[in-house]
Amino acid sequence: MPLTYAIGDIHGRLDLLEALLSAIGDDAGGRQARILFLGDIIDRGPDSRRCLDRVLATLDELPGSRLILGNHEEFLLNFVDRPTERAAIASRWLVNGGVATLQSYGLDDGDGLDSLAAQLAEKAPAHLAGLRTADWMIETGSHVFVHAGIDPDLPLSGQQPETTRWIRDRFLGFTGPLAKIVVHGHTITASSRPEIHHNRIAIDTGAVHSGRLTCAVFDQTAPPRFLATSDDDGAIEVGEIRPLQGHGRA
Repeated sequence: MPLTYAIGDIHGRLDLLEALLSAIGDDAGGRQARILFLGDIIDRGPDSRRCLDRVLATLDELPGSRLILGNHEEFLLNFVDRPTERAAIASRWLVNGGVATLQSYGLDDGDGLDSLAAQLAEKAPAHLAGLRTADWMIETGSHVFVHAGIDPDLPLSGQQPETTRWIRDRFLGFTGPLAKIVVHGHTITASSRPEIHHNRIAIDTGAVHSGRLTCAVFDQTAPPRFLATSDDDGAIEVGEIRPLQGHGRA
């Protein structure tokens, strides 16, 4: 595949995203590259609004770059778009990081739900439009990129968008072969390092808590490499990181 950088769950950590994007530019060394954002750009961290600004700007700057919708972006869209379900959606979204997203838009979660939805629609039309046109699965000859995973019992042509945003145990526990290697986020790796399994590559390294935002680097037929941030002592650095192989073996 062409030089591709796949970035895992950001969750409102603009500081880590900016550092990683800068490092990607250096790593590409002037070569044409694309960035695939695997979703969960928002929620939990402090800068969801500005993270979406940066992601959408990157899509415009780098041809071929794409955004895959995560389950947290789905929360936001459904909250705005489904008034009859708004209370049920809010009961799940706000306690799972949605309050931080509202605050990043200058909104108070103490306002009524219908008012909050209307204010989001007014304040963030470009963001909502970008999320509505986001991808849910991107295929190459050898890999498939999704947010959470795929249903291992179905062919790629039979996958459902909601499944690729939410699936967890049935996918993570599947040890058989899959049609292509699945590159995903959604579930934080236990070690906060990227993991390579024989049928999938996991790159959600818990950025909002660990300070480690990870991207996988795919360059033609070479084995994937990984770049990750660290924010030890408050100073953000980016470097190559060694993945774990299989079930936690280095």
